[in-house]
Amino acid sequence: MATEVPVDDYPARDRHQIQTIILAAVILVIVLLAVIITVTSVAWFNLFGFLHFPIGFYLLAQGLLIFIVVMAFWFIRLQERIDLARSENEGLG
Repeated sequence: MATEVPVDDYPARDRHQIQTIILAAVILVIVLLAVIITVTSVAWFNLFGFLHFPIGFYLLAQGLLIFIVVMAFWFIRLQERIDLARSENEGLG
């Protein structure tokens, strides 16, 4: 009975997929935590004002939307670095 782990034919591809999945999961968790924290503490945020609007209202109406767009662009930037590193490593091998 063999207990050897089969050798993968494409370790670079697998490493790339794992990095991509980890990056996507981390970005998604950060965005979801920001949404949950903002929604649960909106009453406290409403005690303060910004441009004659309660901060809680502003964060729910505009702040989270801006944050999600910024996180999407940051994800694309980091993913581009991962893709570039893989393409450079493939050229060597």
